[in-house]
Amino acid sequence: MSAINPLITTAEEQFVVGESDFSYFNNYANRCEGGAILFCRKGSAQATVNQYGGLVKRNTLVLVLPGSMLMLTGRTDDFRVTFCAFSRDLFAEAAFRLEPSFFRTLRENPITYPPARIVEGAGIWFQMAAYTYRDRNNIFRNTIIRNRLQNVLMEIYDKLQRFAGMQRQMPESTTRQTELFHRFVALVHEFSSQEREVSFYADKLCISTRYLSTIVRTIAHSTAKEFIDRSVLLEIKMLLQSTDLSVQEIAYRLHFPDQSYLGRYFKKHTGESPTEYRNTKK
Repeated sequence: MSAINPLITTAEEQFVVGESDFSYFNNYANRCEGGAILFCRKGSAQATVNQYGGLVKRNTLVLVLPGSMLMLTGRTDDFRVTFCAFSRDLFAEAAFRLEPSFFRTLRENPITYPPARIVEGAGIWFQMAAYTYRDRNNIFRNTIIRNRLQNVLMEIYDKLQRFAGMQRQMPESTTRQTELFHRFVALVHEFSSQEREVSFYADKLCISTRYLSTIVRTIAHSTAKEFIDRSVLLEIKMLLQSTDLSVQEIAYRLHFPDQSYLGRYFKKHTGESPTEYRNTKK
């Protein structure tokens, strides 16, 4: 792939601010080692962050947490994004002592459409971040960068708490159901490369498969199996696109019985074989 990943950080450069057309992620699922905050300046694209998707257009904010998979489709030629990428270590330092609900909210709301006054504030934050990024001789540069990141994460969290509920009406569900769903999502992220059956996750949650399916359908408008399969397919696509592993090696890594089984599974859900998919993405 000729395009360059703009979100790469290093041990020496743990924070990068810039602007990009994000062509690297066009029709390409890639797992981000670090994280990033994206601010769309113009154009549009459909973005998928893990299993959460949405339209990214002018003034849309996208938060990519470390370890997330990012892919863009339908990207227009004029698509431009201002971004701030940060290493996993820097994020850990900035997010230290923030409560678990913080990560849950950010993970489940990666794409947001803030009101005008928040857009203005985001623009100012990116200007300040860019200034700090360019000020390489500042002896407090790393501390300032960490503090700027912590500040914007808390700002985003606050605005999500206040505005996300107004942007979408979630179906009514009990607190117990909501908590079980969040635990299910976390388990899928952790185990979907090995376990694809609903019964595994129901057993982990100490509930029946029927009850788990009811919870997922109520909250996510999807069956539990569909939710798991989407996560598995993202992982397969990422490995096909970003590694030279053979289909057989991918099958072994993801605990499929053999290459043929993975091929049938992938084609059933995507309409093409793993090899066809890999060739079309080169």
